[in-house]
Amino acid sequence: MPARYCGTSVRRSPAPGRAVFVGRGLYGNPFRIGDPSPASGGPMTAQEAVDLYEAIFTGPIGRCYARTFARTLHGRDLVCTCPLDAPCHADFLLQLANLMPARRFFDRGLCSSEGPS
Repeated sequence: MPARYCGTSVRRSPAPGRAVFVGRGLYGNPFRIGDPSPASGGPMTAQEAVDLYEAIFTGPIGRCYARTFARTLHGRDLVCTCPLDAPCHADFLLQLANLMPARRFFDRGLCSSEGPS
């Protein structure tokens, strides 16, 4: 079963060879701990940041990205800079790619297999 590892890159983590770094870039979470929370205005918690990241994938365009991410990340270990004992969007990506039933996020006909058009 794929797992999440902590590190600043794939090379600087204990992850096996086919791991994918999801800390920044295409798979990175744009919501940052400590930024103003859209719900309370106070500092955003790690769990709020993960919840907001998950919410991105629930709309029609988000489901297209979810399908693409799931196919690309299926069976791969993921590396992020988050501590292993803290909530992390990489845990959601692992579930998306390996555990969740496809129907939760994907409705046929909303996008092509290549992503949003």
